[in-house]
Amino acid sequence: MLAMKKISVMVLCGVFWYGSVQAMTINDLLDAAARQPGYEVSELSVKESNLQKERATGALFPKLGLFGRFESYNSPTNLRPMPPTEVNVQAGDSLPFSRKILRYGLSFNAPVYVRELYVLRQKALLLRDKAETDRQLDLLGRQASVVSLNSALTYLQTLEAAIDARRAAIAKTFEDMSLKVKIGRAPEAELLKIQKTLNDLDQQRNDLDIKRLDILREIRALTGVELDAPVDMTLVHPPDGTTYLLVAAAQYNADAAAKEVDRRRSARWPTLAVTGFISSNDGEAYNTDRHIYRSYNEIALVLKFPLFDRTLSSNESIARVQLEKAKRHLEQTRLDMSALGETLNRKIQVVEKSIGLAEKSITDSQTLLTVARVAVRVGRMTTEDYLRYESDVLAAQASLYRARQQKWQIVAQQAAIYGTDLNGVVK
Repeated sequence: MLAMKKISVMVLCGVFWYGSVQAMTINDLLDAAARQPGYEVSELSVKESNLQKERATGALFPKLGLFGRFESYNSPTNLRPMPPTEVNVQAGDSLPFSRKILRYGLSFNAPVYVRELYVLRQKALLLRDKAETDRQLDLLGRQASVVSLNSALTYLQTLEAAIDARRAAIAKTFEDMSLKVKIGRAPEAELLKIQKTLNDLDQQRNDLDIKRLDILREIRALTGVELDAPVDMTLVHPPDGTTYLLVAAAQYNADAAAKEVDRRRSARWPTLAVTGFISSNDGEAYNTDRHIYRSYNEIALVLKFPLFDRTLSSNESIARVQLEKAKRHLEQTRLDMSALGETLNRKIQVVEKSIGLAEKSITDSQTLLTVARVAVRVGRMTTEDYLRYESDVLAAQASLYRARQQKWQIVAQQAAIYGTDLNGVVK
């Protein structure tokens, strides 16, 4: 009884496991692609850019710090500047001079106006947006690869089924021809012709199996999911858009380069800052050997103006060259994406026409094949001509499946360049 219960549990587990595998959808694969370590690198890059933005913002805030310092001199040194009337030496007061002084307290520094820091923060904001765009590009590229690979897997599976169907039909003809050869109504060479065709189909099937294994490996690397067969895909609506994500990324890069030029130029501007300290000073008076203590505080408004620093010109020149490079890259990206977008729009129309033509070709080829099978059976058609009709049907089917795969690849590519999430395009 216990053994039966264990078997029942195992069967139920197997059923649930089988059901979970069969329930895998294209959207599950797309979501799985966003959970892989390779994509997490892009998310970490966004996190890093956010931290860099926070660092640039933090440079605008005051800086506070504690300090402590022990000083030793070869002659008595004042704990702080002292007015003449502060100490009555004749009355035996301790002079605030000592050979060993302990200083400790609080220092602060706050920028009032440092233009370079404000420009740096603006650049950091642009680089953060650029990192977010790069993350989207990475995700959409992975999604497009998943859809393309799944369509390639579908192409191989349907083509394999077509080859199997052709092989089964030709094998039946081989059996019929074998009977004719046995009774002397056909030469044995006819069997060799059919056998060669069967061998060729087996070789094609083998080649497809190798390609299939490679595609399954790539899908697993992208999603972490091990498939045995392609998942179903339905086009909800074609990707649409007026802007290209790669152009947006190049624009952010050019804008950031422009801010870098502005930052390098801002290094020539005067800076205004508030600095100060609160200091406590301890020592032993050199004239009385008694402990002495003085506090000393300062606050200052500091204006700095760079008069000559040759590296400033070099840095600005380098930044200008980098800006020109970014502008040229932006222009080229606009041209490339515009040409690609227009080409894909035209190409998908051609592919859809090819699908219609291939479907008609399959219908016509199958009609001719039906006639050819009867003709070869009654001896009114040569074996070569019959096999050619079988090959025509397979070629027409392959053209249809290839055109469908090309359509999916175009859809995936359009989604990637327009920045459209494929989860809303396919299901």
